[in-house]
Amino acid sequence: MERLLSDVSYLLLATRYLRAIYPGISTHQRTTKMKLPPYLLGATILFWGWYTGLWLAAIPLAIIYEGSRYINCRWELVTADFRNTSHVCTALLVVVLIYLLWSDRSLRLVFSFFQWLPIICAPLLVAQTYSTSDRVDLHALVFFKEDSGKQLFSLDLTYPYFAICILAASAANVRDPFFYLGAVILIGCVLKSIRSKRFSYWVFFGLLLLATTLGAVTHIGMHQLQIAVAQKTARYFYRFYRPQRDPSQVSTAIGDLGSVKLSNQIVLRLQPAPGETAPPLIRQATYNKYASGFWVASGTEFTSVKAKENTWFLAAKPPTNKAITIAESLEDEQGLLKLPDGSFQVERLAVEQVEQNQYGTVQITGESGLLSYEILYDPDLSTASPPTEEDLKIQAIERPAIAQVVAELGLADMPPKAVLRTVRQFFDSEFNYSLELALQRRNKTPLSAFLLRHRSGHCEYFATATALVLREVGIPTRYAVGYSVYERSKLERQYIVRGRHAHAWTLVYLDGKWQNFDTTPSAWIAIEDDIVSGWQYFTDFGSFVWFQFSRGLLIMKNIDLKYLLVLALPLGWIVIKRLGDRKDRKRGRVRVHGQHQPIAIGADSELYSIEQKLTEMGYGRDRAETWYDWLNRLENTTDFQLEDLHLIIEIHYRYCFDPLGITTTERERLRSICLTWLSRHSSAGDRDCSSNIVILNKN
Repeated sequence: MERLLSDVSYLLLATRYLRAIYPGISTHQRTTKMKLPPYLLGATILFWGWYTGLWLAAIPLAIIYEGSRYINCRWELVTADFRNTSHVCTALLVVVLIYLLWSDRSLRLVFSFFQWLPIICAPLLVAQTYSTSDRVDLHALVFFKEDSGKQLFSLDLTYPYFAICILAASAANVRDPFFYLGAVILIGCVLKSIRSKRFSYWVFFGLLLLATTLGAVTHIGMHQLQIAVAQKTARYFYRFYRPQRDPSQVSTAIGDLGSVKLSNQIVLRLQPAPGETAPPLIRQATYNKYASGFWVASGTEFTSVKAKENTWFLAAKPPTNKAITIAESLEDEQGLLKLPDGSFQVERLAVEQVEQNQYGTVQITGESGLLSYEILYDPDLSTASPPTEEDLKIQAIERPAIAQVVAELGLADMPPKAVLRTVRQFFDSEFNYSLELALQRRNKTPLSAFLLRHRSGHCEYFATATALVLREVGIPTRYAVGYSVYERSKLERQYIVRGRHAHAWTLVYLDGKWQNFDTTPSAWIAIEDDIVSGWQYFTDFGSFVWFQFSRGLLIMKNIDLKYLLVLALPLGWIVIKRLGDRKDRKRGRVRVHGQHQPIAIGADSELYSIEQKLTEMGYGRDRAETWYDWLNRLENTTDFQLEDLHLIIEIHYRYCFDPLGITTTERERLRSICLTWLSRHSSAGDRDCSSNIVILNKN
């Protein structure tokens, strides 16, 4: 619920700022008949379907609504028909609630309900779209009392439905910057359609950008305040209760990586220092105990890492080092840091806490979103703890197959480096890489079937088999998971890592330090690349745009709010100055000797010539009188014919005070009527001037 209210308040604040500083949306405009721009509502429906995943409903609904522009058939529906349609919506509401209560009884039900709102309200929208009326009497809605004798007022349902789609999309938003950008664009299109013609597009887009910036700044400020309060509350209760960390909470099972390796989503971006290359492997976690298909980090002891501002010190600094910048997304406010071997220092990592265990796994806690940090590392540095007895253990059920392989290769009498060469050659020549897992027999474990029968599997099988085979001959090993780094993006000009680049390999303890030992056949990279979708370029471009937008938001979050306001002030000043210049031009300001001399709108109206003529004839207008009061007094106190003056005054009033002004045709009509009136009454006024003055003085 917090996320939903946050997203909605974010948009409302931006819209409120825009309305507060955008006087062009006048009362006159709001009361006139307005329609959404063509195809905007259809795009909003697809926007909702994109974020909620309800494509099967969104696409047909968008086609049905926008298809009405090409279908001339309409039904003549009355209020009773619309009320029956609203009963259908009520029935849909009940069905959706029953379905949600049956499928999910957690708090997520509230978010799911909001996501279904466009489907619930769809019948009313379709009924209005294909009816002869473009508005619906509110008596037709079930939450208003039915009264056939009165008409409450009519409403165009497209605007409420637009708001419902934005609200429903926000319920499915997972703090995706694309949501705010998309919502701003859609709302901006609506505001653009009701933009006052008095202001240029530059003024409108400037105000929209200013409102969006102020809305973002306000939202970030509120979010930072919430985080600060939550942290202080957590520290207060921390003294009374500290939950025990589950040492097996970081674990992996054979098949886990295989379930995500088909993902083409970019999960990491790496930029080495100038003149350097990216490390071939990025490690996420290390495990030391294997049992029944699971690798577990046994006896895990996480300790807090020392920090100075946003710099975290993982180990002592070696004489030489390399640097690489990594960007990734932190989800659920907690995750494992991706690090190259020998990482000893992490800079610009804006998180709340960093913890490291004895195996080199680093866990971070902080705000969800994009992280961008720089790592200093030395590939020859080993930061993990020395091997223990756990690093040589083999589960009894796996030992027969492991012993058979060791005997087959004759590894028992070989030196460690020769063992590694033999094992690598064995897996490279006798095994195949595949994501299609073969079924093992009932009397064999998945690993035994991999070693002795089908000899086909993905990296987890190779890494696990290698680790246990080496343990059998006395070489300590551990199991590492992370990502392989080899793809360099021409678009982003940096290395990118996708979900399908997830990898597992073996760590061996040799020559007094832990070293990477990867026996997965090198053909696995080509096999993975062969299944790439043809849409990869487009998805990569969208991911790159999202990354740049997220990085901009990250920069904004890291900047103090007062600096953000300082950045917003020049923008506001430019917009206000341009708005003032626009008003000057509209009001006909002229510069005389370096000073502005205001000339009111309508000062060139020919009605003033008529007023001057009537004043010369003795019918002067008092300064306290309005034009209509003056005209009524003249009609009641004189016999003079004042035909056409009502129409002239009406056009004159619109010319002076209507925010929309008058058209060129109406302006010419005002001039023509006034000149005709003056020519018609000039001679009559000269003949009756003296008598008219007497009559006026008597009054």
